[in-house]
Amino acid sequence: WLDDELSESEIDFICGTYKMFTAGAVPQRESWWPRPNAWEGSGLNVGYWSETCEEWYQRRLAEIRSSQG
Repeated sequence: WLDDELSESEIDFICGTYKMFTAGAVPQRESWWPRPNAWEGSGLNVGYWSETCEEWYQRRLAEIRSSQG
């Protein structure tokens, strides 16, 4: 039996999702990489991995590596 969709925990793992504890009572969910719903609405989701997508990816990776992400 194969499942065509990722589970929520698999998406969390791939996107690097974590909880950010702030002054509020409920922790915020943050992620290193955009979750599917954010990616779908970003304008970069054009049906294939474009040069613009690669440029965005490389910038984001550089931010993460420099501790500014």
